[in-house]
Amino acid sequence: MSIPNPARVGAFLEEVAGELMLPSWRRLALGEVTPKATALDPDDVVTTVDLAVEQRLSRGLREILPGSAAVGEEAVHEEPGLMDALGGDGWVWLIDPLDGTRNFVEGNDRFGIMVALLRASETRAAWIHLPARRQTFFAEEGAGAFLNGARFFARAADDAEAPVGTIYTRFMPGEVGAKIEARAAGAYRPAQGAGCSCVDYPSVARGETDFCVYYRLLPWDHAPGALIVREANGVVEHLDGTPYAPTDKNQVTIVARSRGIADRIRRALSDRGEG
Repeated sequence: MSIPNPARVGAFLEEVAGELMLPSWRRLALGEVTPKATALDPDDVVTTVDLAVEQRLSRGLREILPGSAAVGEEAVHEEPGLMDALGGDGWVWLIDPLDGTRNFVEGNDRFGIMVALLRASETRAAWIHLPARRQTFFAEEGAGAFLNGARFFARAADDAEAPVGTIYTRFMPGEVGAKIEARAAGAYRPAQGAGCSCVDYPSVARGETDFCVYYRLLPWDHAPGALIVREANGVVEHLDGTPYAPTDKNQVTIVARSRGIADRIRRALSDRGEG
């Protein structure tokens, strides 16, 4: 069995966003936002939109690919054991129903739906839909990355200048974050990150920024964007050089639009002779 028609999935994401997400954008009532504190993110929130979108996507995507399973961020929050499905042999939809929830609540346009289709722990296809920007990104393993149906590649990097990017130290253990910040000082030009993977990954994939560095590896935050970056000729790998996989545990991870930039950032963030 092959992946379903990419255009059909993309159209479904647009339909769900148009019906359940955009009508509430900049119109959320106070009672529609509730805390979702975790040990790593005590300020996290969830909205009624997150929940409604995930339910609709989980049902609809399983209908598009009969026999598949669905693993959504909010469902896992309530039942962590659902993550076990990512390591199975069957088709699994990995769903982030509303990436950038804080941005959505604040009324800016940096939010979206992220979906990855996995089999045997590997991402075979991915979609990112940014409703307020009318952009739908898609990638299939070995077949390229596309924006609104047109294939694209990351622009060539300028090796003469310090790369522009964002290093997210927020979820790093204190000692790790302090070392990363110290090692990176002067090695790059800081950019204001979007605060959500659904915007940051496409930004790197299209060469609008050079790189991002992450630590917390919730699979729905990274699996979709990682495939899109790779299929646009970018790189997503850990500090030790091993490629990112959806089942990987938290660790320093580099997302770069070219091999050269990935290597430059790795050299900057590595020991550099500190012993």
